[in-house]
Amino acid sequence: MRDYCRIIACCFLFLPFLSSANSAFTSLSQTSSHPFSGHRCVGSEKTALLRLKRDLSAAKPESTLPLQPASSSFLTSWKPNTDCCSWEGVTCHGVTTDHVIGIKLSGHNLSGLVNSTELLNLPYLERLNLVNCNIGEIPSFLRKVSRLVELDLSNNQIHGQVPKWIWQFERLVYLNLSNNFLNGFEAPSSDPFLSSLTFLDLSSNLLEGSIPILPPSVSFLSLAKNKLTGEIPESLCRTRNLTILDLCYNSMTGQIPKCLEALAATLTVLNLRENKFFGLMLWNFTEDCSLKTLNLYGNQLTGKIPRSLRHCRCLEVIDLGDNRINDTFPFWLGMLPNLQVLILQSNRLHGPIGQPLTSNDFPMLQIFDISSNHITGNLPLDYFAIWKSMRVKFNGSLLYMGSYYYRDWMSITSKGHRMDNINILTIFTILDLSNNLFEGEIPEEISDLKLLDVLNMSRNNLIGEIPTSLSKLTLLESLDLSKNKLTGAIPMQLISLTFLSVLNLSYNRLEGKIPLGNQFSTFTSDSYQENLGLCGFPLSNKCDDVEDQQPPGAQEESILSESGSLFSWKSALLGYGCAVPVGVAIGHMLFWRNKRCSKLVEQSFKAKNHRRQSNERNRKGR
Repeated sequence: MRDYCRIIACCFLFLPFLSSANSAFTSLSQTSSHPFSGHRCVGSEKTALLRLKRDLSAAKPESTLPLQPASSSFLTSWKPNTDCCSWEGVTCHGVTTDHVIGIKLSGHNLSGLVNSTELLNLPYLERLNLVNCNIGEIPSFLRKVSRLVELDLSNNQIHGQVPKWIWQFERLVYLNLSNNFLNGFEAPSSDPFLSSLTFLDLSSNLLEGSIPILPPSVSFLSLAKNKLTGEIPESLCRTRNLTILDLCYNSMTGQIPKCLEALAATLTVLNLRENKFFGLMLWNFTEDCSLKTLNLYGNQLTGKIPRSLRHCRCLEVIDLGDNRINDTFPFWLGMLPNLQVLILQSNRLHGPIGQPLTSNDFPMLQIFDISSNHITGNLPLDYFAIWKSMRVKFNGSLLYMGSYYYRDWMSITSKGHRMDNINILTIFTILDLSNNLFEGEIPEEISDLKLLDVLNMSRNNLIGEIPTSLSKLTLLESLDLSKNKLTGAIPMQLISLTFLSVLNLSYNRLEGKIPLGNQFSTFTSDSYQENLGLCGFPLSNKCDDVEDQQPPGAQEESILSESGSLFSWKSALLGYGCAVPVGVAIGHMLFWRNKRCSKLVEQSFKAKNHRRQSNERNRKGR
């Protein structure tokens, strides 16, 4: 079955119409050149391109247009005395003909040239990339470019409706109109669909109303982040090869149609996050289920988690958080061999977690969030002992979960703060058991989960002392044990947690001197409030027998010791917890929707990994 999952994943990743998560189709993402240096492009097509260059050069650049790097200079390769098939942004067929078949003009200001007819003089044009070109409308001349296979108009200023003629292109396979201001669809034509469209991205627009009937050939469909209402049309269940369905962040309602289970053999991603769907999950998946991501977070679903999910053995991400599910802990999900993220937060789960069925349950689990339920009993010691992916060193690369184009998301909570729209990185390891009814002591065995980045067991009924063995969680960046009934002193050994940037031990019954040094020199009194027996820095309550003033420069030294990181997790990691789940929390001053912040976080984790590897090499060299 694992081989079956890999085959599906590989087939999906290498679909010919997909490119990268940030750009358009692959064929236009690189500089194109003629493969045979002795051939030259067609003279009339070269003339049309030179006229287009003249018009582009004469157009006034707009200061608000966020041009891509060097976009204003790549036209310098368009010279009359050179072969146009060697020009940057131009693709020629180069096998049977020398005709121009692809143009990439992304980042150029085309606001005044949107209906230029020069492109009509390229009769064999198949691929057109006008990403980020300040276009205010869908160019009407496109309806005459009958050979179009790939069209990318994303990240523009396009208003109005999606024209009905766009569905009549017989060869069109790839259509990306995302990140514009489209508000609806023209009334569908009475003519049958001629399109062979397989990739359709209309995400991040202003689309209103219900989903219209779309070409049945669609394989990738994203209508995420719009204003859609109404129910999921049953026409979607009649698509032949639907692989990704992303409808997150809309206002759609009704019950999730049971007919979607008929798509399970091809569907790898079902993302209905943050809508208003209600009712029971009545699916009956069979063993041919290909789902890898199931994200139903933030709806009003009730009843029990369907046991037929155990047949979806390719599942990597399950996010059913923030619903009204009334069930016990779904221990039977432990048999899913590829499950990495399980988020069940903010539901009505009750009873104890119980014991695993086998010693190989949840073998790949890295994110486990059952916060804000009614789980009772002791902490799940038997599960701590078998969660291999939280114990064994991660040897993979720093990657986002999802596919080449689609990325998984999650919402997380830490220290009372909620963070949404967080891309899931494969490096994250999170355990959140907060806001339940757990009781008893914190077991020493939890220190075996050595890869934990975030540990949250706040708002339970835990008793006893804080285990000194928590100092073995050397990668820990956030620790929240607040609002329990913990007693005793704070272990001095915890100052060895040099990655620790968020600490909350408030509202317990701790006593004694607060440890000082490393990261502990940076924490404020908020980390310790309402522990009446604690004393020492940073509290105003002084210890009687020991000097408790902060050592000069201690805070500066601690901060400098983490200078390899691009930003402090003190300001960044406020919370952890839309399409597939999981990431780690990044701070209240950062906005994850900004690509620059995502790059900062990725670079920070790479720096952190480099420090880990350097430390390991040093240990081996001794």
